Amino acid sequence: MLLQKLSILLLLTLFALPCARASNSEILDRLQKLEDIRLTDFQGFSSGLHELAIEQPRFSNEETVYYTLLKGYESTLSGDYNHALKTIDPLVSSGDDSVFSFRARVLAVNLYILSRDYLKAFIMLGNINEQLDNINDEVAKTQAIANIAMLYNEIERYDISLFYTERFMQSSVAAKMACRVQVHRMLSLLRLEKTATFLNDVDGALADCQRSNEKIPELIIQHYKMQAIAEQGRYDDVITVFNANKTAVQQTGYPILIAGVWTEAAKSYLNSGMLNEAEQLAYQALKQIDHIDVSLAHVELYSLLAELEKRQGDYQTALAFFEQLAVLQKQYTNNKISQQLAYHQAEGELAIKNQRIALLDKDNEVLALQRDLYEQEARQNQLMVLTLAAVLIFASALAYRGISGRRRFKKIAEYDQLTGVSNRYHFNNQAQIALEYCDKNAKPAALILFDLDHFKQINDAHGHAAGDWALQAVVKTCRNFMRNNDVFGRIGGEEFAVLLPGCQSDKAALLAEICRDAIASIDCSDSGFDFPLSASFGVSGSDTSGYSLKQLLADADNAMYQAKAAGRDTVISFELESCHYESGAKS
Repeated sequence: MLLQKLSILLLLTLFALPCARASNSEILDRLQKLEDIRLTDFQGFSSGLHELAIEQPRFSNEETVYYTLLKGYESTLSGDYNHALKTIDPLVSSGDDSVFSFRARVLAVNLYILSRDYLKAFIMLGNINEQLDNINDEVAKTQAIANIAMLYNEIERYDISLFYTERFMQSSVAAKMACRVQVHRMLSLLRLEKTATFLNDVDGALADCQRSNEKIPELIIQHYKMQAIAEQGRYDDVITVFNANKTAVQQTGYPILIAGVWTEAAKSYLNSGMLNEAEQLAYQALKQIDHIDVSLAHVELYSLLAELEKRQGDYQTALAFFEQLAVLQKQYTNNKISQQLAYHQAEGELAIKNQRIALLDKDNEVLALQRDLYEQEARQNQLMVLTLAAVLIFASALAYRGISGRRRFKKIAEYDQLTGVSNRYHFNNQAQIALEYCDKNAKPAALILFDLDHFKQINDAHGHAAGDWALQAVVKTCRNFMRNNDVFGRIGGEEFAVLLPGCQSDKAALLAEICRDAIASIDCSDSGFDFPLSASFGVSGSDTSGYSLKQLLADADNAMYQAKAAGRDTVISFELESCHYESGAKS
């Protein structure tokens, strides 16, 4: 894919930068020098590693780890991705927080992308993200940010990619580092249609690359600049940028970059009525990528060729290009779907992992409290006489019955007996407490409201026992993705609400999408009947609705009914002017 191949070229180049450290041994010095020449003299790099192999038995632990990382790079550059993964696996799975192990995990993400194992790439990326704030090495952090930005751009989550790149750019970084990250930031701005910001910042990004002599990143940004000004209809300016950079682009010898720039220029020639120039560039671009895996560049180029031949009156050739375009679009779309599925699956697995860790932490707290209680009781029992012990046991029994009774009645009064989540009264109380805390401490809050689709039909067709099973299954499924401080309640027959303290509305919409997908995937055969389950979601947030629970519920309800009207099995987020469609599949 175009973004993937360009980004991988950038990241492999980035790995050539030395990792800042104070060398304290001859072996470390030699390893550092080998890394410095890895992309400029691969033969010398490989030979140097081979020479060091005989000295491996006397390596220190740090030298062994560094040597293993470089061997992983060697296999990667040789195209043997499976061997590279096996080589660095001890570093990836070690649990070590050293810079070398961190860099090995970053390399593993690249290798999973190259192997199109997107699920492992996203799961590994989650581990990298957890370590990111603890990494002080500038090169390693730049590598990680570039990987994160590349992957989120790849799955078209440009907003998340922009968040990471802009947070990185706010720190003081060298021009070379800034250039490598700016490539991904510029693409995010372009795809988010933030054209004014893009055009305001693009010359600064190009200057960073020029100062550090980073030619390929500079030319990729020039390509994005051509796209931005083409969207404004400034085709003459596109051609000017093309003519100023075409020689440098040609000299890179990189087919994907050449094809992308040539295609963009051909579009502007076509829109300017210069058909001969457009045709010449388009067919030159075709020669560059006709032997490469399907990418967005193929889709754009074949669309251009079909339109070009149609304008020239060669309808038979135009039809052939349109037919090939349909095949390419299907392949490209299928790959995107695979990436999106891997992303959501990885997000779900990470959420479940965090939930399990939180539950284990709570279990440990309970065990510690129980241990303390037992020790205290043992000391007290040693001081008590038999008669007082008997009286104490009798009194304790009475107290226990009283406490148990109060807890039982309290639970009956506050929790829904069928599903175990808060009832409407208890949900309102707990949600109001959470909202007051968020308002006082200037923290965001969001609310998810969802309603099971066609629930009455389940009761009518299969009986209320099947309906009760469905409600319990939905609650059990959705609980897997919620934090301990989220307030989850059943506020109607088949209507549920979740108050998310400290959560932005866009993250709440993502959680709603995960729950929607999980509900739609429930296997209902365990109920004794076969019926579909789905739910419609409405999302509101304090950024638009304030901290009033009544207003949050009203706005989420508004969005939820928009989701119902949109075909159900859908997530809609509320906005001030209108309800904005977020995501979801119509049933």
